[in-house]
Amino acid sequence: MDIARQLKQGINTGDIVFGQRQTSSECYKGSAKMVLVAANCPESFIDELRNSHPSVPVHQVTLVNRQLGAACGKPFPVSSLCILDPGQSDLLQIDPNL
Repeated sequence: MDIARQLKQGINTGDIVFGQRQTSSECYKGSAKMVLVAANCPESFIDELRNSHPSVPVHQVTLVNRQLGAACGKPFPVSSLCILDPGQSDLLQIDPNL
């Protein structure tokens, strides 16, 4: 699966929020369907997310935060993003690896 293509499709047709604060907030609200984190996302954030919200699948991509930001079409690094609605993408078909 081409993550970059699916991310662009999801951003255009669905609802995705970017950043650690927004990701944590959406997980606490219960609206997160999946979380994607960059390869260099802090372990402490990932551990806290998994421990606080075990029902939310977390997938760590092979891209570092600058590459993930570029793949999302953002001019800034993205260390985590939260999928609220995948739209017409297949992002929820990704197997959680954390």
